[in-house]
Amino acid sequence: MLILSGGGDAERVKPIDSFFASKINKEKVLIYIPVAMEKSSFTYEECYDWFSKTYREYGIHKIQMWTDLKGRKLSSEHAGVFIGGGNTYKLLKILKDTNFDKALIKFLSYDGVVYGGSAGAIIFGKTIDSAKYSDKNIVNLMDTNGLNLLNNKDVWCHYKEDDDKLIESYDNGLYILYEESGIIIEKQDVKGIGKKHKVKSL
Repeated sequence: MLILSGGGDAERVKPIDSFFASKINKEKVLIYIPVAMEKSSFTYEECYDWFSKTYREYGIHKIQMWTDLKGRKLSSEHAGVFIGGGNTYKLLKILKDTNFDKALIKFLSYDGVVYGGSAGAIIFGKTIDSAKYSDKNIVNLMDTNGLNLLNNKDVWCHYKEDDDKLIESYDNGLYILYEESGIIIEKQDVKGIGKKHKVKSL
């Protein structure tokens, strides 16, 4: 199961956090991946403090933060994976350079549960090209193809009505998420959670 959110603050994404927490085995270890975050914004330790505090409210105490993905494997011993927001280009480059993109796809194929917020959601699209309007390509990433697990659509996060002209001219299909919006993907089935999302089809 793949759960994606538009990337709002803690209060806005609470229904999506709660749903994710309800779907994971609290006896297993939840993996938290904050590597998209730019260190000029928050340190990884600050990210971990925020994340662990948020999920303790749902009775989840077994949490590991992974900041070096090289050689990392996911298995049935893991409760799920949370991929946080930040710079989408940086995140995708790290995933591809470490082959962790393949580890995520394999984990999902074995009924693992993965939650991506903001940049962590955009990477699951056919491309991450929607990120160019909000992120700088600070890592000079050339290949912007995403993991493509969303029926060949991309993801637009932090949606507001001012984005409509950009979306209209965007040359691929989109799942358009408000900051309070989420989508749940199982196989080819896509359902909404929180504020209703929009879809742009070609």
